[in-house]
This record gives sequence, structure tokens and C-alpha cells, in this order.
Amino acid sequence: QVVTGIWPGRLAHAASGGGGFGYDPIFVPDGQPGGAERTVGEFTDDEKQMQSHRARAFEQLAPLLADL
Repeated sequence: QVVTGIWPGRLAHAASGGGGFGYDPIFVPDGQPGGAERTVGEFTDDEKQMQSHRARAFEQLAPLLADL
């Protein structure tokens, strides 16, 4: 089985936030209130874990694993 986790967003004009690694300080996820957008580098660990592409993929994978 193959599952895909997608986290739509865009790149920020400048890095912001010290949390995470790699692209976190420059990735701005879609769906945030206008004027209050944050990069993933500014998210708490819990926010990131609940919304990330990995979390979205696992949501699809969990039922498949339960059926094994």
C-alpha cells in the first residue's frame, strides 16, 4: 500500500521562527487566518505534528495497518 500526505502552502519571503529544521522557517501552510500567518518554524511541536504531511499520510495508513 502507498499513501500520500500533502501539506499545501507556500514559501515565505524571509525565514521566521527557530523551531523545526530544514524548510520549517520558510514554509507557510495554507488555511491560516489572513494577517496571522506563521511559518512552520513558529508552530509548536503539537501543531506541527497534528498538521504535517506525515500526520496526513498516517491518517490514511492507520486503517490499513488495522486490517492486517
